[in-house]
Order: sequence, then structure tokens, then C-alpha cells
Amino acid sequence: MSKKLQKRVNGGLAIYAGIGSLITAILSFVGFLVMIYKAVFLDGDYNWEMYLLPIIALLISAAVAYVLLRIGYEEIES
Repeated sequence: MSKKLQKRVNGGLAIYAGIGSLITAILSFVGFLVMIYKAVFLDGDYNWEMYLLPIIALLISAAVAYVLLRIGYEEIES
């Protein structure tokens, strides 16, 4: 396999995985908003430590998405 083709394949796979991680980050954010809405407007008896999990998942998946998309873009451009 040529070096140029290998970079395109690696870049494409990194972009593909980055988009998946970005979708995870967006859905985690939506889930966090739904949890906040349910806690504030519907039922105020919630364990607030439980809200740290979506925030942590959001930050991790957003960081992974950024890194993968940047690596994929650089691989394809070079």
C-alpha cells in the first residue's frame, strides 16, 4: 500500500471515529439538558452527584472528537 493511500485511509478512519465521538458528545449534552429539565420542572428530588456523569462523558467525548477530527484532517491534507 502506498504511503499516500495509507494516510488517506488513516485520515478517513480518524474522521469517521471523530464524527461518532462528536455525535456522542451532542447526545450527552442533550441528555444533560433533559436531566436538568426533569430535576427543575418535574421532580426536584434528584441526586445531584448523578449529574457529574453526563458532564464528564460530554467533556471526554468532545475532547476525543476534536483530537480525532484534527488528526484526520491533517492526515488527509498532507
